[in-house]
Amino acid sequence: MEEYVAKFSQGGNEQMSKINFKISDSQKFDAIWSLLNDSYTEEGEWVVTYGVCDIYDDYALCYNYEAGTYERVYYTKDDETDTVELGERVKVFVIDVTEAEFTALNALRAIHGDTYEKVDEDMAALQEMSAEFEERGTKIEELEASVATLTTEAEEVAAQFEAAKE
Repeated sequence: MEEYVAKFSQGGNEQMSKINFKISDSQKFDAIWSLLNDSYTEEGEWVVTYGVCDIYDDYALCYNYEAGTYERVYYTKDDETDTVELGERVKVFVIDVTEAEFTALNALRAIHGDTYEKVDEDMAALQEMSAEFEERGTKIEELEASVATLTTEAEEVAAQFEAAKE
């Protein structure tokens, strides 16, 4: 802004670049809060239904006072008209974890494509593989016992053959 003021005060004859103000986080907050709390009017008796906890690039983390739940409220913003439009609302859970647990959860999420949804699928696949390995381990033990029995029998037959040969 100082650059523009300086150019303007010097006569403003130079070609200045276009100023492009985008909707700020505080403006997004106000817009999302207003859209979520449409009963916050005199006619609506100033009822507040949602609290906005945090704003992210494409959704806001909100608390639904009526349901007592947290929701991820997706939104789109139009920087040209400085407007926000609400989209899908998804129930989410805010959990209390230690720093070590948080680190482990982030590692788990990173392994599964930056989401927790695939963890169940992957765990089921791992359990199935574990059951297959156990089954194969049991078969290997049975085969090893059979090999030991056959080896003992082969040694006995060889001993009998040597005795018969003599």
